Amino acid sequence: MIMKTVLITGSVAFVGVLCVVLLTLFGPTTVASQYVKFAIMVVSLVVILVGSYWFVMVPPGRERQERERQEGETER
Repeated sequence: MIMKTVLITGSVAFVGVLCVVLLTLFGPTTVASQYVKFAIMVVSLVVILVGSYWFVMVPPGRERQERERQEGETER
């Protein structure tokens, strides 16, 4: 479970650093920087939506195992 959290957090942090680098390279006033800023906002929105869905719909490992065990007992 901790490995999955580290992988997700690392990926989001990598995207954030990449966005900062792109904004630094393009400068604050160019037309391309406006597109980069828009892309950053869209990616941020997607991350928030997916994270919220995952938090609500995917139970942690221990709860999932307990639910599967209970479902197995009720089928017998």
